[in-house]
Amino acid sequence: MNLLVIAVDGFVSASRFVHWVGEFDELHSQQGWGTGVDTYRHNHAVFDDERIAAGYERLNAGATRFLDAGEQRALVTVAPRCRGTSVLDVGVGAGRTTALLQLISDDYQAIDYSPRMVAAFRRHHPGLDCRVADARDLVDVDAGRHGLILFSNNGIDALAHEDRVGVLEEFRRVVAADGVIVFSTLNKSGPSFGETPFQLRRPTQQSVSLRALAVRTLRWLIDPRSAVRSVRNLRAHRGLTIDHGRWAVGPLAAHGFAPVVHFTSVPDLRDTLAEAGLVPEAVFDERGRPVDMGAQDCSADNFTVIAHAA
Repeated sequence: MNLLVIAVDGFVSASRFVHWVGEFDELHSQQGWGTGVDTYRHNHAVFDDERIAAGYERLNAGATRFLDAGEQRALVTVAPRCRGTSVLDVGVGAGRTTALLQLISDDYQAIDYSPRMVAAFRRHHPGLDCRVADARDLVDVDAGRHGLILFSNNGIDALAHEDRVGVLEEFRRVVAADGVIVFSTLNKSGPSFGETPFQLRRPTQQSVSLRALAVRTLRWLIDPRSAVRSVRNLRAHRGLTIDHGRWAVGPLAAHGFAPVVHFTSVPDLRDTLAEAGLVPEAVFDERGRPVDMGAQDCSADNFTVIAHAA
């Protein structure tokens, strides 16, 4: 707590900081965050939050960038075979991937489970088909409709462990016989699992990133309430952190530790794909390096998977 007061010294008094913590305590109590609410409902409330949706719109609407080298390599790999086919962009948010996928095909459809995200998308892409939908039940999508399905930005991790197979089964149902599914998912043995607001280095990493430390400090100085949110959210969600061995659930540092997400492993990912009736063609880490799907462990932060129906 003393570290946080020092970080915001000159911007907010310690008494005001305590008052803000009380405000967020009350907010979380009203919303039920951290009290055992199921993962889907919890994360839906997070990503449909007005402030978070506005942040996505500000950063990603009209963007033309890959999230990381793994996503870039996966989409470049599948582009030739998917060119001109129907594309389904799942968890589209404000539309970061839209321009990238339109380079592959003009037959583009997007969905997101957050009404605010869909509204943000429509403001910037008024002529495109984007609707509110639940990836667990694509009732309005015809079987075999799409040549490419993309679920980017670790969106599948916002779902409960027991929902992951069901989502991939839905993807298998609506993807064309010769189509492909691309999705990304966080790795339990990577640096995103077990992070804290005041860490000097990320879990599994040996060195301190001075750049990351400076960016985080500057962000808190500009917006002290973001530090309050991080502390409050992590404290509220620690009880939801469960390590099941091959997979885990825990708070994600993004959005001030508000999301509580799923973390997989190579063996868990392998079994999930098999149970959903999918065959992995290639898996890349965040640096674009191939992942050995026969391994028992891997230090990658996340995996981007290319898969097709068995």
